[in-house]
Amino acid sequence: MQRGIALFGDNISYSISPVIHNTAFQANDLPFTYLSVDIAPEQFGKALDAVQTLNFAGANVTIPYKETVVQFTTSLSGTAQKIGAVNTLRFENKEIFGDNTDSAGFYNAYMSEMQALKNKTVLIIGSGGAARAVCDALITKASPERIVIATRNPDRATRLVQHLKTTYRFDSIKTLPPDDKAIQEAADEASGIIQTTPVGAGKYAGESPAPDTFRFSDRHIVIDLIYNPIETTFLKKAARQSARTRNGISMLLHQAAMSFNLWTGQTFPMDKVIPVVMEHIKRRTQEGKV
Repeated sequence: MQRGIALFGDNISYSISPVIHNTAFQANDLPFTYLSVDIAPEQFGKALDAVQTLNFAGANVTIPYKETVVQFTTSLSGTAQKIGAVNTLRFENKEIFGDNTDSAGFYNAYMSEMQALKNKTVLIIGSGGAARAVCDALITKASPERIVIATRNPDRATRLVQHLKTTYRFDSIKTLPPDDKAIQEAADEASGIIQTTPVGAGKYAGESPAPDTFRFSDRHIVIDLIYNPIETTFLKKAARQSARTRNGISMLLHQAAMSFNLWTGQTFPMDKVIPVVMEHIKRRTQEGKV
């Protein structure tokens, strides 16, 4: 019997997760179908109930629900509990198990960049669920000297800082106000800049989370977690100014591989998925569908 697996998010028409997972299910001859479910915040709980009623096997959760979904889970993995955000759900006997594959996915995707940021200052743009996972990977695997968080949501940033100090005993962290000068000063001191917001994709395509006057340098490692478009306005500017840049494709694939294993118990067929995904992105880019 065919079972569904959902992707929950808001304004996620740009997502290529259905291409990734459906290719993987077909390659491994598995009876699953993956589909996007674009929902408004007030409908999130009802959507969860609906997919369970329809005997879905699980789900991915993306922006802006990675923190919201925690309250709906029956139990959490140790990783998800520590991070305070969930990107993968498994449904079993009317129970909802929450896990987080973003942190390990980030680390596995950017190992060399992480090692280069050891004992360095890292500027993170954003303070949501993705930023939490990135902070977890940095603190537990890269040991940065300092983390600076730039966000337009000061309340969420304050909660994140308190969470990092309490959970990880990591005190070398601060937040910035949405001030162009302060963000540039932080960037000038940083070796790494990691962009975790949706600005640059979907309805925000063509936009940048950084001010127009923002400057990169050749000592910057710049990672944008967005994968569609494959090079955002933010990354293009960083590359033009000689920064070392990476997009979000690799993280997307690595976290997907772990989610796949949680649902199926099987190894993700990375070699079969990558060429299909890259061809899909190339075609959408040519058609202007980002």
